[in-house]
Amino acid sequence: MNVSRMGGKSGSAALLLAIAGIAAASCACGGSREPQPQAEQAPAGVRVETVRMRTVADEIQAPGTVIAGATAQVAARAMGTVVRVAVREGDLVKRGQLLAQLDERELAARRSAASAGSAGGAAGAEEAARALEAAQSQAEMAKKTYDRYVFLRAQKSVSQQEFDEAETRQRAAQANLAAARARLAQAKAGQAQASSEAQAAASVASYARITAPFDGRVTRRSVEPGTMITPGTPLFTVEGSGAFQLEATISSEALGAPAGAIRRGTAARVELDALPGKSLAGKVAELEAGADPGSHTIQARIDLPKTDGMQSGLFGRAWFRRGERRALAVPAAAVLERGQLRGVFVVDAGGLAQWRVITTGPRAGDAVEALSGLNEGEQIVVNPGVQDLDGKRVAASAGENKK
Repeated sequence: MNVSRMGGKSGSAALLLAIAGIAAASCACGGSREPQPQAEQAPAGVRVETVRMRTVADEIQAPGTVIAGATAQVAARAMGTVVRVAVREGDLVKRGQLLAQLDERELAARRSAASAGSAGGAAGAEEAARALEAAQSQAEMAKKTYDRYVFLRAQKSVSQQEFDEAETRQRAAQANLAAARARLAQAKAGQAQASSEAQAAASVASYARITAPFDGRVTRRSVEPGTMITPGTPLFTVEGSGAFQLEATISSEALGAPAGAIRRGTAARVELDALPGKSLAGKVAELEAGADPGSHTIQARIDLPKTDGMQSGLFGRAWFRRGERRALAVPAAAVLERGQLRGVFVVDAGGLAQWRVITTGPRAGDAVEALSGLNEGEQIVVNPGVQDLDGKRVAASAGENKK
């Protein structure tokens, strides 16, 4: 029994020694750690460029809002009840197209009454003209009779009484003629007044039809059928469908140097947030003569070219060139957006691409100014596209753009 227990202890010790020996032998034979995984290779075609200082345009930036070149607030010109509204907000309209219709029964009655008055005035003038004609004939006859009596009196062939009677008839005829002329003049004046009233009534009656002032789009409607309106009540806002402008706000300090950097006719580069990737060539059409004393800014209106998707209310920015300067710039295609952040893939000395957030400035053509986050001489991927290159190895064969 004792020998057996001794033998068991010796066997355990021998087993431990054997395991230790195997481990030592493994170490002696050059055993090592498990190999680290290799970085994934970036897709072929990735190009790398060294960040360098460039000569870029020195520009004045001004935020603004797109407005229509022509805007009209259509208001009522007569009192009445709206019986029909023919358009809605967003509808395209042509010049003279019906927007709304008022109840025109009362206006039509006024027009009819005025027309009747005009017709009565014309009839009165015609009657007065006939009366004048008769009075003129009587006056001519009386004048001839009087002239004969004057001759006979000289020949002492008529009595004084007969002569006086002829003279009285001649004077009465002349007075009647003058009265007829006055009545005709009065009748003509009445006719003219009645005609004017008829025309005014016809014009007022036409106000029952509220029409578009020009071709454009209805941007606001503030009336419904059944509404009682009075003259001057705003009903619609119509914007012209032709040219649009950017109403930009320019700092008065930015206009100081160089003098005359911005004036009427100055070219401007415009970008709109709603139309990303598009750079529009604009021109200053209007510029305020003085700055606002409160905000120290000047408003400028910039004509914009006709572009698909253009509409009023869009936010945009205008840039006015005033010279050149040196800046650290990178290709615009190299800058990617992740949420509210912008960054580039920087390639380190080992060829690994790493995402780095940078602060960008204004864009000038195909380049973007890097305000912070990059140093001159660093290498970046210039054509990342939509692929995620973070942590991937950029092949040396991709090369570097030495320009």
